[in-house]
Amino acid sequence: MTHVKHNHVTMADQLWRKTRAFFQPGWWSFGLRIWAALMLSLIVAFWAQIDSPASAAVTVMLLAQPLRGQALSKAFYRVVGTLIGGVVALCLVSMFGQERQLLLGGCAVWMAICAYVGTLRRGFRAYGALLSGYVVALIAISHIDAPQNAFHVTVARVSTVMIGVASIATVALLSGTPHVWQKLTRSLQKTAAEVRQETHLALDDNAPTLTSLETIALSSTVFSLASQVHDTRTELTKGRLRSKGAQVCLIGMVTALSCCRSLLALMRHATVSPAVMALTRSDIHAPSGTDRTAIMTELLKRLPPDATKLSRADAWRLERTASLIASRHSSRMGLNTLLKASPLGTTKAMSQFAFHPDKVAALINAIRVLLCFSAAAALFIGSGLPSASTALSQCAMLLCLGITQPDSAAFGRGILIGTPLGILTAGITSFFILPHVGTMVGMSIIMLFQVMFSCLLIINPATTAMGSHYAAFFFVFLGLNNHHDYNLLSFVDRNTFYLCAGGITAFFLILFLPPRPRRTRFRITLSIARELERQFSFMSPSFTAALLSRKYDRLHQLYTLTQTISREGKGKAAWRICERFTNLADLTTALARLELDLKMARQYPSLTTLADTIQTNLTRMTLFSLEDHLPLMAEKMLMQAQAPDDQAHVTAVLCAAGLEEVHFLLQQNRSALRHYGIGRRRW
Repeated sequence: MTHVKHNHVTMADQLWRKTRAFFQPGWWSFGLRIWAALMLSLIVAFWAQIDSPASAAVTVMLLAQPLRGQALSKAFYRVVGTLIGGVVALCLVSMFGQERQLLLGGCAVWMAICAYVGTLRRGFRAYGALLSGYVVALIAISHIDAPQNAFHVTVARVSTVMIGVASIATVALLSGTPHVWQKLTRSLQKTAAEVRQETHLALDDNAPTLTSLETIALSSTVFSLASQVHDTRTELTKGRLRSKGAQVCLIGMVTALSCCRSLLALMRHATVSPAVMALTRSDIHAPSGTDRTAIMTELLKRLPPDATKLSRADAWRLERTASLIASRHSSRMGLNTLLKASPLGTTKAMSQFAFHPDKVAALINAIRVLLCFSAAAALFIGSGLPSASTALSQCAMLLCLGITQPDSAAFGRGILIGTPLGILTAGITSFFILPHVGTMVGMSIIMLFQVMFSCLLIINPATTAMGSHYAAFFFVFLGLNNHHDYNLLSFVDRNTFYLCAGGITAFFLILFLPPRPRRTRFRITLSIARELERQFSFMSPSFTAALLSRKYDRLHQLYTLTQTISREGKGKAAWRICERFTNLADLTTALARLELDLKMARQYPSLTTLADTIQTNLTRMTLFSLEDHLPLMAEKMLMQAQAPDDQAHVTAVLCAAGLEEVHFLLQQNRSALRHYGIGRRRW
């Protein structure tokens, strides 16, 4: 009898695996750097006898980032946001110092404006905008009963922030903090190798290629690196040029993947002549350059003399191949600029980066801040208790920090856990540990354990919300000051208000209009549909890098949200919608590219009349009549391509390719256009 050995995973093994995964590699070095910056800020604050030195420690913990560029970039925007907020706070206090309602109303409106701007921004620019909002609350509301102290409080606030920023910047520059640009370069090089392999497979129709959704997934992976590009400026010489190179690299890679998707669809639904296939099957001897027209000219010159007249599919294949080669070369040049600061040349136009502005989400967040802060102000200020203004300031800070989070409900749950945990730890530290510590060395040992635990929570995605709140506000709960107060009653009174502020803020963040993946996806798909509507009338922006980057940002968000929705159920339907709107976004860029080619065709006398006629038909003809007329228009363009003028010949082929691509995408998206009512006026 044979015995089969089964591998049983015990509960102890599962616990060990989860524990080992929780301790991320590098968390201890990250914690040591933050601890060094924290102690430096506290030493300087105590030495300078700054009011409320705990604010310097809070600044350090709020700026805690594992990479140098992230820390320096966030520090810069913290300084800018603090200065703007301080000036606005002084203006509000000087105008409405004696009128509580007007002062609170002014703070609420300013915070709503900052929430609107912060939602439209990305990265630490959003943090700077939100910071300028809640700094007004920290200065104006905390001393609403003593407006004469506003200037003194502003100077003290700016001083503590500057100490914290200087400390984090000093440690980041002197220590071995990992660089953002090195991580970004490794990610770009790795992804570029995958994209290069995919382009090889797309040109060779005999080799298997990625499916449409897999190509979208790779494009989303590429564009997710865009969040790191801006942080490289603070680490490198010629940082602006190098960050533009990284942007060119990203746009080039996602455009090459879009070409791969078009080639995959072309080879499945059309037949290309053997001569064109032989010319475009391999890119080993492909012409170099980043200009699509120049590469197309070279490809047409390489066609054998005995080749028959080009078909519409041949023109589309040649144009997509030229675009793919140009995109790949621009991506390579962008990566070289990031590494060596080499000039971008003609590819500089591809560095016009733009993100999708979700103005509806920005308006919703502004309304949330306005109403939630007003309700909290009525509750706290209406109570008439002495420390209510401090609790309202804390509530304003938490609202601004959490309102623009992708998952504000998760941030609210982190507040519910982080606040009592921080208060409990602060109580133990204040009454059982600090009374036995009389030197800065002893305090540094205590803070080492505190900071290491905080950084461990921050660096793990599952506990980031709780850890960031616990780490930053531990010193607020502790009430660390030049003359520390060991009064238990004052500790309880102060932290009772902080606990109430955290609970009320969490309630608003979790239950009052939180962002939902389905709602966000609906707005993104609606923006794709509206831009396509404008493009049908040729009223959308021209074909530029800004248009491309905005498109890829939408698709990246759409793919990420679809992943979230599919995990909740109805995965097939969610992915079907994602693929459908990806095709609609491709139709938008195809129309924009065709408009650019027709504009170029008007420069040649032999093509001017035909280009004007095509433009008129594209604008006025009904969509489904247009679908039948596009092949005829493409054939007429190819007939004009027989003219001896080389540039007009190339332009005519490009226009024919664009017409054929629009024709194919209209056929592919016919049901989607009817289902979603896009272009209804032109049916």
